Amino acid sequence: MHDALEYTPRSIYTLEPHADFVTAENGYIPIEAIAERVYGKPYSSLRGCQRDDEHIGNDSVKLYELTFDEDYLQALGDLDGAEIYLGWDSRTGESAFKTGMTELDYWLSIRVADENTPATVEANPPATQDLENAVFEDRFFADRAFSPSLRLVLADLIRRSELPRGDYLFRHWW
Repeated sequence: MHDALEYTPRSIYTLEPHADFVTAENGYIPIEAIAERVYGKPYSSLRGCQRDDEHIGNDSVKLYELTFDEDYLQALGDLDGAEIYLGWDSRTGESAFKTGMTELDYWLSIRVADENTPATVEANPPATQDLENAVFEDRFFADRAFSPSLRLVLADLIRRSELPRGDYLFRHWW
């Protein structure tokens, strides 16, 4: 009988952003619920995941590994980077960037109109438009205007001690 490979258990945390039934017992972490509690607004998970990988499909499984210190520190470094990519500006033939604030700060500045605050931007603004402090008519367009990378959100939630450090399995279906 030959030697069996030693089994190393690993904790995998499954982030199910649109799961209807989520409990600690079934191993799912509702990322939108955590984000809404921490940031005061829901996190648009599909758009955020696509920011990490532009080729990711609607039926996708993506593994985020933030277990090693260098992965975690790199994610935190990315989080605190002061340059935000807004998109390609066809008028100037150059990429448009926003500097001076983090992706999370930029995302949190985007709001939805209410009785006291009228909308300030159209439903589908150009990708290169600076949306800092933009106010949208409804949640649908505000959620799709800009979402920080899921990897950066995980790093921030770990930094805030809202999530344990570990491997995260992100699943999304549309």
